[in-house]
Amino acid sequence: MRKWTLPLLSLIVLAGCTSVSKDECLQANWQGIGYKHGADGTEYHDGLDALSQCGEYGVSADIAEYKVGYDLGLAVYCEPENGFTLGIQGVSYNGVCNSTAFRKAWQEGNDRYQVQQRLAYIDDRIDDIDRRLKDIRAELNSNQLDNGQQKELYRERRDLENERKDLRKERALLPLLNKLPSVEISTEW
Repeated sequence: MRKWTLPLLSLIVLAGCTSVSKDECLQANWQGIGYKHGADGTEYHDGLDALSQCGEYGVSADIAEYKVGYDLGLAVYCEPENGFTLGIQGVSYNGVCNSTAFRKAWQEGNDRYQVQQRLAYIDDRIDDIDRRLKDIRAELNSNQLDNGQQKELYRERRDLENERKDLRKERALLPLLNKLPSVEISTEW
């Protein structure tokens, strides 16, 4: 069973939908629908809400069968490897897994995701600073500035160069965090 559940899981994650179609209601594969919702990490009550849509088509859901499938799917979703994958993709932890191993793996993946996000921000900010420093050099070389404007540009250039220096130091240190098993990272920089 495990061989086909992983490809199924990737398709389900791509779909990311908890609604139930008219065909699904009419075919009445409650265990399959439950499995799909569980493997997608859907919260149980959200799945039940989706099943209530079947009433519009005159079909009553078999909640017991749905629950059996949901629990089987949730067991696949709650594997630590999936937790790490979700974390490194930046997917929020929704709390459906009652597993310390899943939560720890998700946290490790999310820590790495946060580091990658910060590295991307730093690279973008350094590019912005470099562009602005180039503009400042051009403005200073234009000889069309009064003394006050020149002082302001020199001050801005100094501040930007200091910021770029600090960002480069931080960028050099951040890859070390990716090698640590788990790290608390504050998003307030």
